[in-house]
Amino acid sequence: MLRHKAFAKKEAAAENDAERVRIFAEFIVNESRLRRERYSSAIDAMGSEILELTRDLFRPYSTPRRESNVSRSSDWTPESSNAPMSPAMRPHRGTIVTSLRDNPPLQAEPSSGSPGSSPAVGKGDTNHWNGYMPSLSPIPSMSVSDVLDGSDSRGRPSSRWWEVSQEGSTGTPSMRLERSKRESKYMGMPRELREALQNGDPSPLSSGERMSTAGPSDSKSYGADEYPPEKVGWHEQGAASPQPQHAIARSPAPFSPGIITPNPNHLDVSRLVTLPPPYPRHHPAVNNNHPDLSSIRTVVRGLSDFTEIEATKERFTKSSAQIRDDNATAASKRRNSLRANIQREISGGTMSYSDAAKIEETAEQSEQQRTKDASKEEFDLFQAQVVMPLNDLLMDRVSRATEIFEQLRSKLFVDAQEQSPNLTQEEGDEQPELLEKLTLLKWIFEAREQLHRELFDLLSDLRSLPQEHAETFFSEDAVKRKMTFEQESLKRTEDFLDIIEENVVRGVEVQLSAFWDIAPNLSRITEKVPKDLTSFNIQIPAAEYEENPAYYDFPMQYLYSLLGHCEKSTYQFIESQTNLLCLLHEVKSGVTLANCRLMRTQRAAQGEEADAVDRELKEVEKDEEARLTDDLKEKVRCVEELWSSALGTELKGVRERIAQFLKEQGGWEDDAE
Repeated sequence: MLRHKAFAKKEAAAENDAERVRIFAEFIVNESRLRRERYSSAIDAMGSEILELTRDLFRPYSTPRRESNVSRSSDWTPESSNAPMSPAMRPHRGTIVTSLRDNPPLQAEPSSGSPGSSPAVGKGDTNHWNGYMPSLSPIPSMSVSDVLDGSDSRGRPSSRWWEVSQEGSTGTPSMRLERSKRESKYMGMPRELREALQNGDPSPLSSGERMSTAGPSDSKSYGADEYPPEKVGWHEQGAASPQPQHAIARSPAPFSPGIITPNPNHLDVSRLVTLPPPYPRHHPAVNNNHPDLSSIRTVVRGLSDFTEIEATKERFTKSSAQIRDDNATAASKRRNSLRANIQREISGGTMSYSDAAKIEETAEQSEQQRTKDASKEEFDLFQAQVVMPLNDLLMDRVSRATEIFEQLRSKLFVDAQEQSPNLTQEEGDEQPELLEKLTLLKWIFEAREQLHRELFDLLSDLRSLPQEHAETFFSEDAVKRKMTFEQESLKRTEDFLDIIEENVVRGVEVQLSAFWDIAPNLSRITEKVPKDLTSFNIQIPAAEYEENPAYYDFPMQYLYSLLGHCEKSTYQFIESQTNLLCLLHEVKSGVTLANCRLMRTQRAAQGEEADAVDRELKEVEKDEEARLTDDLKEKVRCVEELWSSALGTELKGVRERIAQFLKEQGGWEDDAE
């Protein structure tokens, strides 16, 4: 209630309506974020229903809530496009890429006096661009090219409204490509838009893509009979084409809407890019740099920093060595003084040799007592200056390492609570890849093991200090402690292997399933590429012609680039499986080493010769490592064979045919690879 009252007072005190709208928008955003934290599980379950609930923000009462695509587009006005967007409707990372690539944001600067200018564009809203990442695909996503089909776009970013009128007059069917929900899972689009797309709601997608295709002229509002420069005259019969002269010269026929509208007789190859996942990923697992894991990486670096521990030990070593030197010097002086006194007494005849021997024996016993006292003092000093502070420090680090280990372990599979097979794939971009999480988990485990070993060594150093009256006890205790420590270390390593193996198997299954989700559809496209490419044609987006005029003469260059992108993008599934298997191999090798350390300790306790035991266990380690390596090679071979038989060989063969065809036609470029 306090927040609501504060908002009401602030709104009432605002100087103008624009300020009141801003205050209201800030209030709504803050309230939605509070409820996001409070009702997170419910909001996650609702999915795109949130977009449905917030779509009517700032919409007049007279506008119907849900209508067809045509009726929605007819309600659009230039003024409505300049209104501030709600957070749910703002274009996200993937939808602003085309706009930034073709037209930097600074090019669209409406005059400050224009009442219809967009604050987001005119003022360079930094919050709007915080999530921006550059596009990594060679062509715009499939949604950009087809979602506006059938929509009137006067005054909007350029779309294909003139083709709609052609279709209406000629009866030509639309070339819109229908996606399956599973296909949308792999498209390089923001989460909100993909979820809306999978639920059959193109509205959020449309609003985002209007921004993505906007040019410099789109910041202007157009009247009823005005058109953007790129559309002027195109609706008139017999009008001159605005196509560039070089494009006209290269075009096999005069301009017609058919050049922009895909020919249904030409092969649609867009899914070679839109179906596979984005490539390359913004945060590939091998780089170990995903921002969501940066805090954990920082903690791990702190846990693995032993500078303070080494400095503490070094300070004690220096002070202890100084005390020993001082004690040795003092003992030497006392011994020399005693011998000199005895020699004078004997020479003066005041002391017999038997008395001198008794005096020397007494002095020797006294020195032994001083040595014992010095050892006890050193033991107490080591315990006070090294063992107690470092033990607390190491135990605290072990506790923190265990806590963060369990925390990360619980987040290995964020989709474990979701059962839908159509979840969007975000590994490497929005979310860290499983490989990166498991690698970080391995680092945490190794840091914790090093902390356990430091604790063991710390107590071993304490017991190794000179304690003549307890040498036998400490010697036997050291053997028992060593064996217990190695047993516990082996148990922890085996438990860690179980965690890694379980998640690697699951991760490989997920990657394998994802690969088979898209491989058949990609294979159907490549199967339609004939061996004789002379009369073969493909559909190429108009934007690609503008950026690469050479496609008019050599359209197979476009297909060659798409096939290369498709090969690299889909091969990510194979790389993910291979990397997971390699990580599992490393952990299995760690178990072998832990087992051999325990066997070495056990056989040393039995009194066996250390050199012979060491040679034998090194042979055991070598044989086990060879067995594990052969097992890894076999699994990787199976994965590679799967890739080759399912898609790799086919893609390579088609690319080679196209490359040969381009070389024969004179369209091959040396940098095509």
